[in-house]
Amino acid sequence: MDPKDLQKWQREKAKELFDYSHTLLEAAKKLSEHHMAEMEWGMKNALDSAKSAAKNDLAKLKSLQEDATKEAAKRAAVYQKKVKSVLKDLGEGAADETEKHLEKVRASLVSWLEEAENKMPAHADKISKVVNEMSVTGQNMFKEGRRIVNQVADTAEKNIDELVKKSSGSKTKSD
Repeated sequence: MDPKDLQKWQREKAKELFDYSHTLLEAAKKLSEHHMAEMEWGMKNALDSAKSAAKNDLAKLKSLQEDATKEAAKRAAVYQKKVKSVLKDLGEGAADETEKHLEKVRASLVSWLEEAENKMPAHADKISKVVNEMSVTGQNMFKEGRRIVNQVADTAEKNIDELVKKSSGSKTKSD
């Protein structure tokens, strides 16, 4: 590789890493904000409970705890969706970048094969076609795998949502 090309490639990689570090930092910031909101709610709830306990107002304390339990189930579902959204965006970005790199590798391989065909003996075009088809198949497998992973994650989220609804519904019925 030519030293100028190597420097250019190194600059591109450094820029990619810098951009990705900012993406990770932004994701961490969003997750921290969501987590902080939940901590603040928990602290407020604990303070209200402590005040009621200090006043020996057991009826109000029981009411606060029941309300907090119901609210906690709702907040947990919302929190889970927020976190999933941040992680999904992060995962999609990483997969998109990987896909770009795979396409570059495939294009580089195809161009190398085209150059090599002229230098190879007869029937080299058949080998070239096989390698080209293998690289296209690999790229398609990556895309299909990505689709399947997203589908499984969505199904898991739906199952968790149904479980949360059932558990919060059964608590309400037993109260």
